[in-house]
Parts: sequence; C-alpha cells; structure tokens
Amino acid sequence: MAAVDRPGSPTAFEEVVDDYDAARPHYPQALYDVLPPLGAVLELGAGTGIASACLARLARSLVVTDLGPRMLARGLTKHTWPGVRCRAEALPFRDGSFDSVCGAQMWHWTADPAAAEVARVLRPDGRLLLWWNEVSSDAPWWLRQQERLEAGNPHYHRDYRLRDYAAEVGAPFAWTEPIVLPWTRTLSLDVYERWLRSKSYVQELSDFEGFVAASRADLLEAFPHGQVVEPFQTRLWVLSKEQP
Repeated sequence: MAAVDRPGSPTAFEEVVDDYDAARPHYPQALYDVLPPLGAVLELGAGTGIASACLARLARSLVVTDLGPRMLARGLTKHTWPGVRCRAEALPFRDGSFDSVCGAQMWHWTADPAAAEVARVLRPDGRLLLWWNEVSSDAPWWLRQQERLEAGNPHYHRDYRLRDYAAEVGAPFAWTEPIVLPWTRTLSLDVYERWLRSKSYVQELSDFEGFVAASRADLLEAFPHGQVVEPFQTRLWVLSKEQP
C-alpha cells in the first residue's frame, strides 16, 4: 500500500473552522462503548471538540489540546474543560499526570517524539487510545472523487491513513490489533460540500473549486433526493504503556 504521511498542512484547518465544525463526522456510540475506563484524560488534537464531549462523560477529568488557536477556541466555546495550545511532541504537563491519552483523527500529524512524550505524561499503567474515521466505500462517485484527489494533489493517496499505527507508535507501548467499527451517516449535499472544504488535502488542490463542483455533480447523480449516505469504519487502537 502506498501511504503518504501528511498530504496537507496541520494548520490548514484554522482557515475552515466553521466548515470543520459543521460538517466533520462524529464517532459512533459503539466506539465509546468499547473504550476502557479512562480516569484522568488528556485529549490531543481535540480541534472543535468532536470527541471531547463524549470523553468528558466517561472520564474523571479532561484536559484538551490543539495546535491551532482557532480550532481550540471553537471547542472551548462549547464546553468548560481546560484547554492548552501545544504540540503532541512537546506537552507542558508533569510526568505521570494522566491515566489515558486520547487522539481522535490526529496521530498521522505527529512526529517521532510524540510517543515518548505521551509515555512521559502517562502513569505507569496508562493507555494511549487512537482512532480514525475512514470512508469505507467502493461506490463509483467515491472512486471518481478519489481519482481526482490523487491527480490534483501529488502528496495525497486515498489510503494514506490506513496504516498499522500500533507498529508505528512502537515502544514503550505494547502492540495491539485495531478494533474496527462500521457505521454510516446521512447528510445533505450542502453539508457534504462543507465536509470536502474542511479537508486539508482538498484545500491544496490547484483547481479547488473545480474539484468541489465535479464532486457535487457526481453526488447529485448518485443521490438525486439530495441526501448522501456515507459509509465509514472507525478504527481504534488501545495501546498499553509497557512497564520498564
């Protein structure tokens, strides 16, 4: 499988906070049902707070972080938990501060030191929990969309996040198989277009507006009643911190 780590910019979301907040998919309840007891949680790359509210209900306490000030601020306007602007590779917390570190749709943006930093702020029996939503479709409209993306952005490949994150994170975390949870969502064409605009690798296309228009035409053909049915799978890794 050809994989490209970063087909866009991690700060690109700062320019599309409204679209991101309005159109990004949430995560299925089944995900939260299979999470282990969380205790004190640090959420990395929390963005506009898509996962944060559910984590707060399950956690004893929650602190959220994000690289982008506008993304972080949007999440904090909805909720009252503490938020810190920082990178996963340089966490401003004391050793052993958290029982769980969670990252929803974000670890592919990190660099090598992130695992060591996470291990440092985790307690000895702590866990790193990582998950992603990925579209799971072979429908003609989706395949044509991916072909346009790959043709228009040389850094993009449709499978760039379908990697073995447990193996990549490595020591000091124990390897594990991901838990895979299929689900679907239904959204209007207008919201789907905002979903496209919120993606960093779409923003980097040379013909951004042409891509969005062509995608909308394909969707109108596939979903003439204006409601897009989008299949996902959420992949979750629960990585335990290995004892020294």
